[in-house]
Amino acid sequence: MVTNSYINTTTYTQEQDLIGSLVIESIQMHGQDFIYVPRTLVKVDTIFNEDVLSSFTEAHTIEMHIDSVDGFEGEGEMLSQFGLQVNDQLITTVSKSRFLTETGTERPKVGDLIYLPLVDKAFEIKFVEDEVPFFQLGKMHVFQLTTELFVYSHETINTGVAEIDDNFTNNSISDETVDNAPNVSTGIIPISQTVADTVIDFTQTNPFSEDY
Repeated sequence: MVTNSYINTTTYTQEQDLIGSLVIESIQMHGQDFIYVPRTLVKVDTIFNEDVLSSFTEAHTIEMHIDSVDGFEGEGEMLSQFGLQVNDQLITTVSKSRFLTETGTERPKVGDLIYLPLVDKAFEIKFVEDEVPFFQLGKMHVFQLTTELFVYSHETINTGVAEIDDNFTNNSISDETVDNAPNVSTGIIPISQTVADTVIDFTQTNPFSEDY
C-alpha cells in the first residue's frame, strides 16, 4: 500500500500555500504585535569570534504567536552576587513568509531582539527552530524563536521607536544606578549596599571557625 497521491502529496504547492495562509491568519488572530530589531555588528573580536560592539538601529513590526501561554519560562528570578537577576524566557512563533515580507531578510538571527509592547520588554533571540511543525505537506511554514530577557551591555540602541530607546537611554553602571530604583528591562536588578548590610551581618561569630 502507498500513500494517497491526491491528498498526501508533498509537491502540490497550492495545498502548501493554503496551509501557509491559514498559519498567517491564525497568528494574526491569536498573536501579539512584536517589533523585530536586528543587530548590527560594529566591531568583532576575530580571536574569540564574538561581537565587541554592536548597535540596533532598525525596527520592524510583525505579528507573532506567544507559545509560552502559562507565562514567562526560564529560570525566573534568582539572587546572584550582582543582585536579583531576571532570566525570563519567551518562546514565539512567526510566519516565514510574513517575516520575509516585513523585514526583507529570510530568517531571524541569533542575537537579534524582539520587543513586546504588551510588557515593555526586549528579548534576545537565543535559538531559531525552523523545523516545526515537521514538513507539513513537504514545506516549513514558521520559525519558532527561543528568547531570553535582553541584558543591556552598552550597545547603541537608536531604533526610532521611543518605547524601545527610552528603556536603555540611561542605563549605565554607576553608584547612582545601584542606589536608585531597578530597571527590569536590563535583566539585572541591583541591590543597594544598605540592603546588603542588613542581609549579611559580618559582626556575628562565624559558626564554622575554629574559635567558635
